Amino acid sequence: MAKRDWPAAEAVAHEWLGAWSSNEPGGVVLGMQNGAPKLIAAAGHCGAGLGPIGADTVFRWASITKHVFATCLLESKTFALEMPLGEALPELATAPAAVTVGQALAMQGGLPDPRECLTLLGVGTHERTEADALYRWMAGCDWLNAVPGTEVAYSNGGYRLLEVAMARRGFVFSEMVAAHAKRLGTGMRASEYWTDPVPGLVHGHVPETDGWSEGFQGMHLSAAGSLSGSAMDLARWLGDLMPRTIFDRIARPLPLGSGEATGYGLGISLARIGGMAVPGHGGAQAGYRAGFLCDPADGTALVALANRDDADATGLVAHVWAGLCGVAPGTMPKPAGEWAPPGLYVAEQGALWAEVRPGSIVVRDAEEKLFEGDNGWFVSNAAQSRMRLRYEDGALTGELFHRPVRLLPAKDDAAMPGLDGDWICDGAFLQIEGRMLNWGAGPRRSAAPMSPLGNGRWLFAANGRRICLERLSEGRLRLSLARARGMEYWRL
Repeated sequence: MAKRDWPAAEAVAHEWLGAWSSNEPGGVVLGMQNGAPKLIAAAGHCGAGLGPIGADTVFRWASITKHVFATCLLESKTFALEMPLGEALPELATAPAAVTVGQALAMQGGLPDPRECLTLLGVGTHERTEADALYRWMAGCDWLNAVPGTEVAYSNGGYRLLEVAMARRGFVFSEMVAAHAKRLGTGMRASEYWTDPVPGLVHGHVPETDGWSEGFQGMHLSAAGSLSGSAMDLARWLGDLMPRTIFDRIARPLPLGSGEATGYGLGISLARIGGMAVPGHGGAQAGYRAGFLCDPADGTALVALANRDDADATGLVAHVWAGLCGVAPGTMPKPAGEWAPPGLYVAEQGALWAEVRPGSIVVRDAEEKLFEGDNGWFVSNAAQSRMRLRYEDGALTGELFHRPVRLLPAKDDAAMPGLDGDWICDGAFLQIEGRMLNWGAGPRRSAAPMSPLGNGRWLFAANGRRICLERLSEGRLRLSLARARGMEYWRL
């Protein structure tokens, strides 16, 4: 059993939290072992005039919800992990119907993420979408981001589908959460919409040039990220879950169809810290950041929650865990720094593009930190977005999400796109004139320049995202983001 140095962990926590003053949003770190609190460190306030943050302050947990849902699904004993989704949801289109329950939970299903699909239709993050209509629309989408079982790539789509399937069999996620909360004496709860009242919930804060704005999401929440609660609530839940055999199942990574090992289970990711593979997960919603790590061997749980969008909760909890386990700071992964020539890179075919930045890479508009690996490789530390890359012979080579890649510098061929005209997809409408794309209606109409990537691919900015446009034929084009890669538009 590992020796725990709680004073060292507390020192690391205070060092990180010290960057946040008492008059701005902040966060809390809580450590618990066998049901007894061992570490509580906090900084910042709950909101203007609302007092300081503490262990009982209520935050949104975002994607930490996923392992709770996976637990409830296994407890219900309704679906085998090998069962295709179409057996539970017969109205699903052919492509998603073939994805298994396990693949949907373990980020291997290639299922498109509904939020990013909405972005590709021009629907803003603040616009409200209802649960039933959203599900019916998703069920008819007959495409996937990738062949199931070939890559681990993050998406919330599988959790939303399985929540519907569970409810049809009488297992309503919010009710199951409420039963666990009552049994444990905690305040964790699942919400349907952002505006649902949650007792004690602090506002999430998004940094702006002149201060802070309040985070908001209009899309219906799902079992991918609907929970809220305090750090104490989460630590008590984990303390109760870890001794159960069900924890071993959700924490066990699901191999790819080829048999290749991964680091992602059923809503649980294995973080590599000082040679240890530590179960945990992170979460992010507008204005909130969350992360936890745990060890069932001695009932240790470490939680970090924040009500500010710029917080690195997963990095914070990883460094506190390193201090707890006596991992020397010098042995922690070293940030990549200037690891490759900065700029845009693109695959020879298809919509895979990336931007090299100091210390990170942006892939399809999703940024991931990179660290120095062995023999000149640079790697990510996130099992749900595995990366192993280096720059050689003028290209980025290696692996993304368990798949081999070779990305070349993007180039401007000086040719006009040849896409002039009006385009439509499922009622969404856009216009292209030369290298300018127009999207939206009335006062929300906006114009975005199209930046070439080469070989019939362009980037444009809309709804706060950089979207890839790929010309498929004279009358077809496809828009894509990291979690939704197949939204096709047709020329009118």
